Amino acid sequence: MYNQLAGAEVIKEDGSGYEKLLTLTAEDIKVLGAEGEPQTGRITYQEFKEKGIYQVPRHKGDKLEFTSFEDFVADPANHKVNTPSGKFEIYCKSLADNIEKVGFTSKSPIPKYEPSVEGYEDGQKNGYPFQLITIHYFRRSHSTLDNVTWLREAFNQECRLNAQDAAELGIKTGDIVKVTSQHGSVIRPVYVTETITPGVVSLGEGAWIDMDEGNGVDKAGCTGILNGPIATGQGHTGYNSCNVKVEKYDKPLALDVNWPQRIIL
Repeated sequence: MYNQLAGAEVIKEDGSGYEKLLTLTAEDIKVLGAEGEPQTGRITYQEFKEKGIYQVPRHKGDKLEFTSFEDFVADPANHKVNTPSGKFEIYCKSLADNIEKVGFTSKSPIPKYEPSVEGYEDGQKNGYPFQLITIHYFRRSHSTLDNVTWLREAFNQECRLNAQDAAELGIKTGDIVKVTSQHGSVIRPVYVTETITPGVVSLGEGAWIDMDEGNGVDKAGCTGILNGPIATGQGHTGYNSCNVKVEKYDKPLALDVNWPQRIIL
């Protein structure tokens, strides 16, 4: 705590640099249980402790404003920017050349729609009509904490499905569904909702795999099973664009909280 307080700085009133935020007396340092030298700053430690915040005062005409590329905008001929042309480049040839060297994709000189890898168009052609979106899930931080029983009770790693799609498939909330891609399959309870777009399903990323070795289906809903090892180039996020199909699964699946807890040492 002391290091944070003593090291905190605030911009000077003339905008020329920074100065210490807090004045810390020998008594302040003693109260904090630290070792250090007294210092002079903008406000006292007591004032900061009482208010819990400090806001830099502003006024018209102060020296605290900054406009990016102000000199270039005012006089572009004599204040060129660091590009081959000396100007702002909507299309950067050097960046495009570097992307094309990798060999996955190329870049258009103008903004345009680029179909995603395993995106909507692919799904309509390959028999996997849904787009899978992998979301950060309440139950864990990525894969960390996925074995915590309280969190598994609160959040059951459900597959979210649009109500219109669910009606067409004869699926209702609580049913077990099998989600299949070209790369693998998982089973999960489903949550039917209007808050997801038709043609899209979502699963939380980071679930710990629990593979049924008999049929090769993951019971935990690990999205890595559904995402293939597809190399994608600039402008694509393969882990968040994956074609799947959804079907009702005819076997029961216990609630995650009732599974044996896995302990990793």
